[in-house]
Amino acid sequence: MLYSSNLKEEREIAAKMHQELDTTIKSFVKRGDDKHGKALQSYLSDLKDTAVTFNKKYLTPKKPKDFLVEMIEFESEKKAEDKIISALLYEQSSGMSYHEILSQIQKMNPAARKKIIKTFSDLRQNRRHRPPRGFEMTEYTFDLLTNFGMFRDFHRHRVLTLERQMLTTDHGFSVPEEILSLGIRKDFEDCMYKSKEVFNLLRQKTSEQAQYVVNFAYKYPYFMKLNLREATHLIELRTVPQGHQDYRKVAQEMFKSIKKIHPNLSQIIRYVDLKKYNLERLESEKRIEEKRKRL
Repeated sequence: MLYSSNLKEEREIAAKMHQELDTTIKSFVKRGDDKHGKALQSYLSDLKDTAVTFNKKYLTPKKPKDFLVEMIEFESEKKAEDKIISALLYEQSSGMSYHEILSQIQKMNPAARKKIIKTFSDLRQNRRHRPPRGFEMTEYTFDLLTNFGMFRDFHRHRVLTLERQMLTTDHGFSVPEEILSLGIRKDFEDCMYKSKEVFNLLRQKTSEQAQYVVNFAYKYPYFMKLNLREATHLIELRTVPQGHQDYRKVAQEMFKSIKKIHPNLSQIIRYVDLKKYNLERLESEKRIEEKRKRL
């Protein structure tokens, strides 16, 4: 991936990493820049160029509306329930195919489906009790427009599909509550506007290098597709009291969107925290200090 980058510094990093890894795991990285590696580099570059070509040909650029979280794809709760319940019962349904189980579940009355989902949900005693894999059978796609700093936290989640765009100053920026409470909004906004000014100058020559000067407070568009099991993990993890308020708010909105369209299935997300905290890491730091004193 780094070898195919348009940024010289990333290609240099790739070469240095390759050189170091050659000394320990040469057999694993030998194709990174040989004829097969170069063919892969060309392929990755062609993918990007092809997307750019079709983008210019078929799409009319439009600035997205100002939003935080928007669910854009999902299936009906009955269809999702039928698939999930069928998968939950599959392992213990010896000799039956998934299709046979699904055919029977589709005829099940709503009360029975609700009871099954609630029973499995109630078995979770804490957020470390991951939902069974049956809850992977339905998926959600979210459009998100958050500040780039928050995106870097969400980007760590791997069991999902996440596609991002280039970093720009086109979508405005968010102002942290701490900035407002300190009374330094003007200083903060002056910094943001300076970042935008420099970005616009650099973008005229190279849009990729221009990303370096964009402040992390600028809003960044990306979409995320994930199944209900992964959504449970992400939402419960990212709404813990000690989490940053930016990603706590996004995860809370994702939960509300899921609950709105799938009120029964959303019961599996038992450990979402919808409260708002000030000094969110204070209690966590207190516990750490208490442990230190006991040592």
